[in-house]
Amino acid sequence: MTKTNGKVLTTQSDAAGKFTFTLEEKSNYNLHGEKKSYLSDNQTLTTVRANPEVAIHKNLYLDKIELNKAIRLENIYYDFDKSYITQAAGDELDKLITILKDNPTIEIELSSHTDSRGNDAYNMKLSQARADAAVKYIVDIGDINPKRIKAQGYGETKLLNRCANGVNCTEAEHQLNRRTEFKITKL
Repeated sequence: MTKTNGKVLTTQSDAAGKFTFTLEEKSNYNLHGEKKSYLSDNQTLTTVRANPEVAIHKNLYLDKIELNKAIRLENIYYDFDKSYITQAAGDELDKLITILKDNPTIEIELSSHTDSRGNDAYNMKLSQARADAAVKYIVDIGDINPKRIKAQGYGETKLLNRCANGVNCTEAEHQLNRRTEFKITKL
């Protein structure tokens, strides 16, 4: 934990994952939790309007890192036949930027996938353009080192359901295949 004046307080949690600090009144803190092979978490805490006689409870969430496990980014939608980042997609990519900033040693592959409609070669090209656009956003907006991120377009080569070429599927089934994912490739 770091007080906003720069003073660093450190502790280790107990076996149940609990930790305690004595906090100063009318102060702001940045909490940082980390554990080897887990994604770290950062939270803010203030005692500005807190009752000094009441304990403040704050949870930090550390997720176990599984190398090369695909993690789907929700709400990364692209306009038809386009690869630019929409506002909604930017909001989701901002969450990934936070993960990368909180965990400065990890490297990721960011992948984009299409549904099976359209020419296979075109879908591969489109998915690569979308992956490149997402990585460019993360690098430019998040100031993340581009060496930490690999953009990979998979086109329609990794479908999540039966909706391959020539199979009649609903729009919802096709949408399931149009996705952006990331996986941690290096700790």
